[in-house]
Amino acid sequence: MFNTIVKNILIFLSFIANFSFAQDGENPLPYVHQEAKFDTAPRFPGGEEAMMKYFADNIIYPQPEKTKGLQGYVSLKFDVTKDGKIINIMATNGVPGAQNLVKEAIRIIKNMPAWIPANKNGIAVDVIEYNLNVPFKIK
Repeated sequence: MFNTIVKNILIFLSFIANFSFAQDGENPLPYVHQEAKFDTAPRFPGGEEAMMKYFADNIIYPQPEKTKGLQGYVSLKFDVTKDGKIINIMATNGVPGAQNLVKEAIRIIKNMPAWIPANKNGIAVDVIEYNLNVPFKIK
């Protein structure tokens, strides 16, 4: 009796699975189209070259890391408001053993001039979680 019930349940489940997922031309995982959040990404005034100059002119290399020869990139994420202000800065990756580089990267981003905001259909919009790598190279 128990075996018959289990057998019938398994047959029923396989029928449902075949009927649900094996219909011609249908994708069993529906695609949900998401509209782009912006047409133009936010950007540093003057572009990437101007931003690299800003880093070169304003980064104060922490002495402990400089002495140890530690260099690389600190990855940050932050939001850029529709007014071009940078808020909610957070480090997502850094140079191992170089915590002062993370602090300096956050400081340098906090002191940046306002960015040119992103826009959607010609209107300035907020961008959440913009990612940026801050370079640290010993000269």
